[in-house]
Amino acid sequence: MKEIPVSIQLTHPDDPVLQAKMEWFMDQPGCSFRIGELDLLPILHITRKGVFLDDGLKRFGFHPNLAIIRILQGLRGEQDRFLLAANIQPGQTFIDATLGLGTDALVAAWKLGEKGKVLAYENSPILAALIKDGLMGLKDKQLPRLDNPDKAKAWQELIHASQRIEVVWGDHYELLTVLPDSSADIVYFDPMFRHTCEKSSSIQPLHRYSDHRPLQTKVIREACRVARSRVVLKERKGSSEFTRLGFRVFDGGRYSEVDYGIIKCFITREETF
Repeated sequence: MKEIPVSIQLTHPDDPVLQAKMEWFMDQPGCSFRIGELDLLPILHITRKGVFLDDGLKRFGFHPNLAIIRILQGLRGEQDRFLLAANIQPGQTFIDATLGLGTDALVAAWKLGEKGKVLAYENSPILAALIKDGLMGLKDKQLPRLDNPDKAKAWQELIHASQRIEVVWGDHYELLTVLPDSSADIVYFDPMFRHTCEKSSSIQPLHRYSDHRPLQTKVIREACRVARSRVVLKERKGSSEFTRLGFRVFDGGRYSEVDYGIIKCFITREETF
């Protein structure tokens, strides 16, 4: 994607911690920052309470709200359609080829356990930097005071999971082509983020930075070469993308607005729909 300049500002310019944070962002690949250009929007604000992007109307910052809810549900034994479709097993390597806001990557990292790993590809440099910073910051985050032991455990599990995610900026096709055959267990695509950005006012500042291109068949071929187990696609229910790209729709989610498609790369007795 083409670099889009972003103004970068510190709420406390003399704070060495914030200065170090600014230098870290400015070193991130693909990003193009300008210091103090107040008329340039969006603006990346670096504050003592966190980092957020501002387009003049809305603010966006990393927060794992949905991931916390889904991990909490998982700890209570509730099923997650994403985890079922991907058939994630502890210790596997999972590639999230369209990181977006990072929710599915966090849920996958939780399910993979301590020996698992998530490679997260994001084509938007500013989004990759924001999510990477947010994930790194979780390990130092002061947990909210929670009387509910399940919620407290979910937060701890989330923090551990976040440190198993490696965020990589770049085009997913180019990144997949350099990987060896069968070097990961699962490759996952969620191109729906481009539609979510258009509809959701809460993340509208990221609309101009998200990747709006439809998936290409050559990308799926590379994913099938890299994946040992399966390639998974998330799309709107009834989407023609499943047929166009050669995916079989995973059963379930009758009342959901989304479906998951699967291409099995290596079928074992244990892997069934």
